[in-house]
Amino acid sequence: MDQVSVEIAAIKQALAQASEKIQALDGLVTSSEDKPNDQLTPAAGNINAAELIHRAEKLLKWSRLKADTLNLGAGLFADSCWNMCLDTYICDLKGEKITVSSIAHSSGIPMTTAMRYINVMAEQGLLEKTQNPSDNRMIFISTSATCKDKVSTILRHLD
Repeated sequence: MDQVSVEIAAIKQALAQASEKIQALDGLVTSSEDKPNDQLTPAAGNINAAELIHRAEKLLKWSRLKADTLNLGAGLFADSCWNMCLDTYICDLKGEKITVSSIAHSSGIPMTTAMRYINVMAEQGLLEKTQNPSDNRMIFISTSATCKDKVSTILRHLD
């Protein structure tokens, strides 16, 4: 019976600590919900396009390294949609055009899967497709204004 009492006491202590952590996190969420997105970090609004590109490139490089290191051929750690979105975002900020086949190839997933993801992201309003005026077989991909704003917000709030 003493062992059961010890275990119950340990569980109660763990629950109390978890409850304290939940309350602390809830306080952070509540206080951040009261602020506009640009006020979550002091310098959030003071980042130029070059810094946004640098942060996006760093995230993309990290994501690809993570996938290459951990996947072992299974694709479990790939963030294909995020990588395609970041890659397109970077190209947009640099004023470069990117094709569907190029973005699909750089994502490191099969072309059919990449095309399906691109189509879903376009339907969701994250990506926009435009035909190349000089070659109707080629389609350019760009991030929508909404997607640019959301990715920029994420990048602004990185340390």
